[in-house]
Amino acid sequence: MTGVITMSRALVTAFCVASVAVAAWAVPVAADAARGPTVVTCGQRLTASTRLANSLVGCRGDGLVIGKANITVDLAGHSISGVNAAGSEGIADDGHGGVRLQNGTISNFFLNGVGLRNAPHSVVSNLTIRTIGAGGGDTDTSAGVLVKNSPNTWVIASTVTNNVSAFQSDGVDVLSSAGTTVIGNRLANNAWNGMFVLLSPRTRVIANSLDGNQNQGIEVNSGADNTLLAGNHAGNNVGDGVVVGAVSGAQIEGNTLTGNHDTGLFMFDLLNSRVSANRASGNGVGIDLEGGQNGSSGNRVTNNNTSRNAEVGLVVGDGANKNVILANVSNANQGAPDEGGGIILAGVTGNTVRGNVADQNRDVGIGVFSDQPGDTTGNVLTANVANANRNHGISVVVGNVDGGRNTAHGNTPRPNCLGLSCT
Repeated sequence: MTGVITMSRALVTAFCVASVAVAAWAVPVAADAARGPTVVTCGQRLTASTRLANSLVGCRGDGLVIGKANITVDLAGHSISGVNAAGSEGIADDGHGGVRLQNGTISNFFLNGVGLRNAPHSVVSNLTIRTIGAGGGDTDTSAGVLVKNSPNTWVIASTVTNNVSAFQSDGVDVLSSAGTTVIGNRLANNAWNGMFVLLSPRTRVIANSLDGNQNQGIEVNSGADNTLLAGNHAGNNVGDGVVVGAVSGAQIEGNTLTGNHDTGLFMFDLLNSRVSANRASGNGVGIDLEGGQNGSSGNRVTNNNTSRNAEVGLVVGDGANKNVILANVSNANQGAPDEGGGIILAGVTGNTVRGNVADQNRDVGIGVFSDQPGDTTGNVLTANVANANRNHGISVVVGNVDGGRNTAHGNTPRPNCLGLSCT
């Protein structure tokens, strides 16, 4: 059975920015609803829809265990807390799909706050989950919400903060669960990633806050083809804001990436994807597209703003070949001399660089450089603008193509353009 979720104005706005239809998103709901409040106990196995009448405190194992498909467990504002016992989960579901878990707080379990395994078409909504996985070592993995082998699951409007001492405690993990949707959540200050997606094609990650995590805000990796990341904010993460690698057909649109220590948006081994209308500022590097192990090609990097980063605004490097870099703005980036700049290509071939603007950078506006002699050729630069940079406006090594209509003024030192003609 399906129903329709009503979107808040903020979520609708994020969807529209990403050019995503929002009129009617069908969200799985349970087949039956709880009839009245029920007193529950730690470790209880639920085989009917249940609305909690009480909180659970100090559970020495699991909080609650799902024992039937297509039921709703409504915490009704109550909390479920554990004692961080080995292997414990707040709510454990093994093999029961179509379950809805909602409206309460889960804390102080070791393995997961919510563990969905082989539980497709389930929904987690309006939960606050915190302090999961404390003390975990390098062989332990924990998460606020685990979605594993559970395709078409939704995680909605929840807050996950696992601010604990642990090797890895993520906010939300989506593993081998195609078509999962994660929307409108706050995944902040987790001991590793805010969110991790693996082997889960067609995952949709929309309008989430992914801030202050100890590794990445979100990482989308191998086998997660055709993933959509739209309207998210990733800020002040210790590593990167957003990482997307070893996937094809991704859409990365309308995200805001601020204050991440390394890179706002880092991509590698990326094929035939669209990267558009993202804003990256205050990061080490704004946006970085790298070839990785097998190369990145067929991507369109368009209409992004990568201004005011600490080093470089936009990087295309080391095997990221035959991409289109179009109409991006990359102004006032800092960086040490000979290391910073607006838009930098290095170790790449066959890219189209057209209609970009790179002004007032501390180093070169647009630079096309070689890592090794002859490794950067056949890139075509057309109708780019680079003014008032503290190095050449555009600097291009031999072997690349002047497509004409590039302009550059007021750069120091002269000439304004080196290696091609500018007006």
